[in-house]
Amino acid sequence: MKHVVAVWGANCRSEEELAAFVEPGYTEDGEAIPSEFMSGAGLPWIDEDFMEIHLLPDEDSREAFVQYLKQDYASDPGRFAPQVPDSLGESIAPYSSVIVLYGNDSRYGSVNEVLFSLAESGSEVGQQPVALIAKTVYETEER
Repeated sequence: MKHVVAVWGANCRSEEELAAFVEPGYTEDGEAIPSEFMSGAGLPWIDEDFMEIHLLPDEDSREAFVQYLKQDYASDPGRFAPQVPDSLGESIAPYSSVIVLYGNDSRYGSVNEVLFSLAESGSEVGQQPVALIAKTVYETEER
């Protein structure tokens, strides 16, 4: 099974601001309105159950986040960790928060399959409300 993990940087100053940034709105009829994150990232729809948000106000929290990704994030860290860019810590440094979104192409149905088609180059720091920092694709055996 193919998996994809995408990491975006944003400059939200508090957990409340970050939560509001990723929270979709709804019309009176119950139709979803994309969140500021989704609009900025160009994502038409995502399954938010496969999203994590992290406030990273200092270097220690950024280092802890990178270690979390490499050691604890994926169900198969042995296949995922080597795919995490060595420069990820430097790449997230300009941002006070990150959004991590997971997808896969399981035979039981895809999750956030739009992530596979994302261009890997992000926008310039500060030019957009959100910038794609890294996209990692890896494979595991389907059980």
